[in-house]
This record gives sequence, structure tokens and C-alpha cells, in this order.
Amino acid sequence: MTYEISYTDGRPSVECESYDAAKEIITAEWSDAEIGHDGDLDGGGDRTLCWADEDSSIDDDGANAVASIRVAE
Repeated sequence: MTYEISYTDGRPSVECESYDAAKEIITAEWSDAEIGHDGDLDGGGDRTLCWADEDSSIDDDGANAVASIRVAE
């Protein structure tokens, strides 16, 4: 199974060999990244949202997310 990072700024998606690798790529770019939420991939959901920092994620439905991670199709 592979995973895809989709960025909200329009840059090309990145495919990763594992969920952990995808999270590492996000944290390499945003060292204070907040990755995950209720109902994310770990919780059986269809995607994991990623924010640049915790403050951006508070009470956010994804509008402030910098990226999302999904299972690649």
C-alpha cells in the first residue's frame, strides 16, 4: 500500500511507500506540523489532514490545512 500527499498550495502530489514516510515528509517541511485528527487514516477515515502548526489546526475543518495524506489509488 502506498500513500499520497496532496498539498493545498497547488504543488504536485508526492507518493510515499508508507504512512510514516508521508508524515516524515510533512514534518521535514513544517517542523511544528500538526498531523492527524479525529477520523483520520489511523481512525479508519479516508484521509489525514496536516497543518503547519497546532494553532492552525484548532477548531479547523481543514480550511487551514497545508496538506492531506490519503491511500494512493
